[in-house]
Amino acid sequence: MINLNRLTETDLFGTFFLRASDLGRFAGYYSSLDAIRPLLESEEWTENVTGFYINVAGDFDAVRISYWTTSPEQTRQVVDEFVTQHSLQYLREPGTPGQTRNSDSYGGEELRFRKFLTAYTQIGLDIMAADLLNARCSFATFRWQVMRSRQAYKPHFEGTFQNHSPFYNSLSQSEKDQFWLDLTHWPNPPQVDWAHMMVNMVLGCDWNRPPAWPTFLSPQQPLSISEINEIIRQQGFQIPNNWQPVRA
Repeated sequence: MINLNRLTETDLFGTFFLRASDLGRFAGYYSSLDAIRPLLESEEWTENVTGFYINVAGDFDAVRISYWTTSPEQTRQVVDEFVTQHSLQYLREPGTPGQTRNSDSYGGEELRFRKFLTAYTQIGLDIMAADLLNARCSFATFRWQVMRSRQAYKPHFEGTFQNHSPFYNSLSQSEKDQFWLDLTHWPNPPQVDWAHMMVNMVLGCDWNRPPAWPTFLSPQQPLSISEINEIIRQQGFQIPNNWQPVRA
């Protein structure tokens, strides 16, 4: 399990773009994410990276692993061996990790941002493995109901995190408090909020461009489940009419 306290602002930053199948948009993303889980859970990976985060890549059919490390050569070797053994595909040749300010467009608090990115990814991996449909429903309704109408985030998510994420439950109370502060952090509207990163991971997309994004810049009426289902239909899932957030 990743230890957030190993992260520093000077760790080198790199990316891997991986695809596991030709299943197409969204299905290919989730297939690729499942394919790399053994890598992300391996001792070799957790020994060589200090943190990492996940986003969709390609044509919504692949995974981008963004990571920090103090041992770039060993990290590349671990991933190369995994890719070869599992017949995965690099979408682009991995570059050489270097010094980067990941937070420059997100408020400038570098170490805080790196810890949040790593924490949301661990929680996201947990809840998607436990119940992918519930995870997707949680984040679709979050965007179009909770965040759209400026409701509190914690009551919406806490039950899912408590019931489905060992990583979340391993955090100290102060670390949990910080995570909730970070998830709701939005330092520079109309730039996307920090929650965007986790939405992108769980749903394989976000509505962070016009014409959708400007509707989030001021409080709006929450959409109904049927209205949200029309928006997410192309993503290959629907929210059951009786769906409710998991209770804490």
